[in-house]
Amino acid sequence: MINPDFSISTEDVEHFKKHGFVKLRNIFSPDLIEHMRTLGTSQVTAPSDNYGKGFSRLKYDMCNDDPTILKLTGEPAFAAAMSKLIDEEIFFTQGLGFELEKNKSTGAPWHVGSQSFGYQRREDFGCTIWTPLCEINPAGQRGGMKYLSKELLSGEFVYQQINLVPEYLKHEIEAGRELSWSDFSAMKNDIINSPEMLSLLDHFAVEDSFQLGDALLFDKYVLHGSVPLGEGPIPSRLAYVLRFSSTSARYDKHRVEMLGYPRAVFNYTVPSNYNETIASEDGELIYESPYFDGSREARTLPRISD
Repeated sequence: MINPDFSISTEDVEHFKKHGFVKLRNIFSPDLIEHMRTLGTSQVTAPSDNYGKGFSRLKYDMCNDDPTILKLTGEPAFAAAMSKLIDEEIFFTQGLGFELEKNKSTGAPWHVGSQSFGYQRREDFGCTIWTPLCEINPAGQRGGMKYLSKELLSGEFVYQQINLVPEYLKHEIEAGRELSWSDFSAMKNDIINSPEMLSLLDHFAVEDSFQLGDALLFDKYVLHGSVPLGEGPIPSRLAYVLRFSSTSARYDKHRVEMLGYPRAVFNYTVPSNYNETIASEDGELIYESPYFDGSREARTLPRISD
């Protein structure tokens, strides 16, 4: 699953704790990369609504119970590597696939995973491993990701800001004001993607190169966005994403309901009902939800010390 010579250095640990992200060089084996590519090629589909329209194809809940992916999460070497970087016990929650088409797809603007981690409380730990399934060259065709150090600006405030938007919408609509999808989208996205903020974020952004087998680990407070795939030999860039949550994370029913309100008002869908089905009671320990009965042990990365 992971390459036998992969290791986490002291510098990697310090980098992740300081910045919130770290490049995992040559972590995944060629066989696993090929498996991820097969999953993505067969399962990602064109966006059906406004959500995710910047991608040519995307898929949420992609092989959440795939035996090969669960074999990875149960691999002691993988658990040992993550234990060096992350101070909490974590478990695999969700797989996703995203594709950018050359010279066409814009991807996602600057954001945090407010939808993907919308089921848990803002203060609970969550993280992502993003794996591009082709080489990424920032000096050439590009098509990777850009991300910002938490030391410069943490994206935690975005979770707070986005939680305000549905409550404001509800108040205004009940007061008789006519609001549209574009009004909602502007309130949700434009604060961190305004021309002024965009200039700042892009100036300080990190954009790494990636070889096949490399991946990026980042926690849920890291601001990040897509970099379009430009002219070059690669027709599209596919990436497979693994989401992880702390085993101590608790269900935030109010946040889930607030995220669902604009969908009902403006009649649009998101690619997954994961937030609504993963648990039901506010404050419920997500890890103990019946949703994970039968796979809980397989998707949990045990804490392994040196």
